Amino acid sequence: MDPSAATPQQSAAGTTPASGATTPAATTPTATTTNNTTAPALAAEPVPMEDVVSTNAVTAEAIARQNQTVVEEFQYLLEKSQQFFAGLRELPPTGAKQWQPYFQKTFEIFSKLWKFQQQHRFVLENSYGLKRWEVGEIASKIGQLYYHYYLRTSETNYLQESYVFYDAIRERRYFHEISEMKNSALMIKKLRYYARFTVVCLLLNNREIITTLKEELASLVKEYIDIYRPPDAAEWQLVLQEVSTFTNAEKKLHPTNSSGNCLPLTRRLQTSKVISTALDKDGPTSTKLKLQEAILVGNAHNQIKFSELTIDMYRILQSLERETSLIKGATDGAAKEAVPSAVAVAASGVNAADSSVSATIKEEPAEETIGTQRRTTEKSPKRSNPHKYLLYRPTLSQLMVYLATAFKEVSSDSAMLIYLSADGSKRSNPDTSGAKGYHGGILTNARKVLEGSDAEQQSISHCLHPGDLVPFTRKPMFLIVDSSNSVAFADMPRVFNHPFMSLLSPTEYPDSIPDTSQIGGLFTLFLHAPLLAFSFICGIAQISPDTWEQCTGLITQAEGKIAELMAAAPLEKPLRRFLQDEFLRQFMIRFALCHTILNAHIAFTEPKHLPTSYPPLPASVLESPEVLSKIRSLAVLANASCFSFEEPVRTETPVE
Repeated sequence: MDPSAATPQQSAAGTTPASGATTPAATTPTATTTNNTTAPALAAEPVPMEDVVSTNAVTAEAIARQNQTVVEEFQYLLEKSQQFFAGLRELPPTGAKQWQPYFQKTFEIFSKLWKFQQQHRFVLENSYGLKRWEVGEIASKIGQLYYHYYLRTSETNYLQESYVFYDAIRERRYFHEISEMKNSALMIKKLRYYARFTVVCLLLNNREIITTLKEELASLVKEYIDIYRPPDAAEWQLVLQEVSTFTNAEKKLHPTNSSGNCLPLTRRLQTSKVISTALDKDGPTSTKLKLQEAILVGNAHNQIKFSELTIDMYRILQSLERETSLIKGATDGAAKEAVPSAVAVAASGVNAADSSVSATIKEEPAEETIGTQRRTTEKSPKRSNPHKYLLYRPTLSQLMVYLATAFKEVSSDSAMLIYLSADGSKRSNPDTSGAKGYHGGILTNARKVLEGSDAEQQSISHCLHPGDLVPFTRKPMFLIVDSSNSVAFADMPRVFNHPFMSLLSPTEYPDSIPDTSQIGGLFTLFLHAPLLAFSFICGIAQISPDTWEQCTGLITQAEGKIAELMAAAPLEKPLRRFLQDEFLRQFMIRFALCHTILNAHIAFTEPKHLPTSYPPLPASVLESPEVLSKIRSLAVLANASCFSFEEPVRTETPVE
């Protein structure tokens, strides 16, 4: 039982006299008689024993009724919370805000349940038989609720709240007794909690705790399999394998210090006032384009994934989120300091009124409904992130549904981003129909493949062609394709005269560069973290923290210089509108940086080794001597000898 759980019944019961006790005698002053004799003191009559017993019985009965009322209220709240939580599965995955009222009601009922069990923990443990693992299950559902609300809103503070509850479960050992209960169903609850906690930690880049969670999960899976011999043993072993391969893939790309620790890296957007000032020339009163919807597709068949999130999706997802005060610094090896002290309040019996922790962290659902904080969050322009749909191996029909839904939600002054990380699909036979935009594209998932069906026909039918995206260019669209057939999207028909831009990956990489197909696309890595990509193509596995910090500074300077060049370049008006959004601006800047770095690398000698953009960025940006000078300084600082800066920068356009 939590020591902080107050027991008002104890104080009430403590005022009842013990059985068989009598009230103390009352005395009066002595009186003198006429014969000078002293009269005896008057004594109060004793309370009859049957009255004492009757009083105790009434008090005990009242306490029992009160306890029963508490139990019934808890059971009601628990049942309602389970009903609302189950109802979340029935909510449509698409749509703007139809799901929001239901989420708000679910948060409200869980807030009442959580606060109720805090206030009445003693009664519930003694009269209802409440177990610690049941408290942990409630906390786990609240963690899930926050995580799914994060997925719906893309607001990273809710991801941090999910971490708070998950971490509290582990720190307070709510599920510890499950292993001793020898119950397979409860063991599965514990395993699922660990898997969900791992996903949250991955998204927060908390490498230190992920290592610990992996070890604990591996031990629990072994225990589960050894004791119960379950039919889903292979599934849990696969979960372990996915966690290990996912985290190891990140390590392969991340330079370390001399102690083997990963060096710090910023993965989410950090607003640069210098870049904003250079590019925001239209004035504060003008209507600026804003990225509103993003569809992230992961369909590279051999790429590492965890929990239906490929490593490419994982990187772009974080690139589409702002760094916030709650998780700032929660990068590799530094996330512990970002965890608010709300953990002790979030999973204990301490009342929020007795804590100095901000109510918006711990008591946010109870004190201020989730809708209140959501409205406050969305009104703040510094905190808004584009809404994202994460599609792992979708079918063509599923993808088209999500595209149509996102297109419907995009307002007139907003844009839609489509990110495609998938295997290429090319026609083996020339298309004689003359239809532009249908000569190949990227593969989508085929749920059912008919036996004896023509492979070529199947490939064409389940391929997302550039022409399939044309109807959605009626509104501003920004396209990123990381695929072996990305060049197919270079010929996108422009028929509606709305802003459109595509950033396309190289179609091949030099043989001297290690294959990255399993651990994520190199092009995506450049868009996500240019210094990691630079280190990878230069073979830098270890570097001193001081040098790493200086390299980070040079990358930042190079990006700032590219921003200045873009501001001065004669860009088409549609392209300049994309620069008004910080997320799209960052992708365009890093695309130019990627092109410059690869162009100067001695291994990237052919046009197909370089990324392309349509419409193309001007030569004044891609061939800038100032940017190339920053790259030269970076190569010298990192002791990278794989560049040639004497030759002019190549800007050939790849061909099919």
